[in-house]
Amino acid sequence: MKKRNSLIVIGVLALALSGCSREYQSERYLYSASKKAKNIILNPEAIPPQELQRALDAYKTVYEKYPDTAGAKRARVAIGSLYLIRKDFQNARDVFNKAVELYPDDKLICLEARSGIAKSYENEGLWNNALTEYKSIIKDYAVTEAGLTLPLYIADHYAKEKDILGRDNAYNEAILHYTGLNEKYRNTLLGYRADELIVTCNMKKDDWSGAADALRKMIMDYPMAKTVPMSMRMLSDISVNRLKAPERALDVMKEFLARYPKHPLSGFVIKGIEVLNNANVTK
Repeated sequence: MKKRNSLIVIGVLALALSGCSREYQSERYLYSASKKAKNIILNPEAIPPQELQRALDAYKTVYEKYPDTAGAKRARVAIGSLYLIRKDFQNARDVFNKAVELYPDDKLICLEARSGIAKSYENEGLWNNALTEYKSIIKDYAVTEAGLTLPLYIADHYAKEKDILGRDNAYNEAILHYTGLNEKYRNTLLGYRADELIVTCNMKKDDWSGAADALRKMIMDYPMAKTVPMSMRMLSDISVNRLKAPERALDVMKEFLARYPKHPLSGFVIKGIEVLNNANVTK
């Protein structure tokens, strides 16, 4: 019986080591391919077709020799990225779509591939197609950094295009999205991040009163955040220089002290009140 158990253990270890070896080898091939692709990434327009083909072939070797490894997944995404930076948009989308098809359970790979698809449409000048993809990513990956920042990215696109109506609508849509996340993930890091992005959206669309309100909410909801001093300084700056109403920040600081009288930052807040009172007197 002991001998049989020993054989089973040896068999399991052999399989594990075999898997580790395949992962190691795939990483070696992936590293070699990445070295071949380096110059293409740095200067995509100047690289001759044969050098691009060598890099593509090197990445293909990874998933052909080691198809069931993490390196194989990254190799496929890397090929899509090479096509993308060379502005071969259709080939890029074909490769990214293949990665999504092959690895539907790998959320990170699917996110990278779907982001690549969206970017290919955007770089090709097909914004409506890109927007559809971006909104789909927001829906499916809301709690990732990409999902969090994409609503802001979309609004920034309209700002760059000087589409003021589109910009404001997109920022308002982003604020609505972040408000929903904040309510769902209240008192978590994600909830705090959503509050932070609401502040950013209001500032980007020059809604300084909205930004002040959002800062107040963030300070009150997350009093132990390390960023509270910075948030209070930002609120003071907006109140004094943008709104010409130091009392907006004063009221928040007084409310903060009333709510959290033993807070470690109480001295900092009291000093801030003195500064703002002086600003109010000399106004």
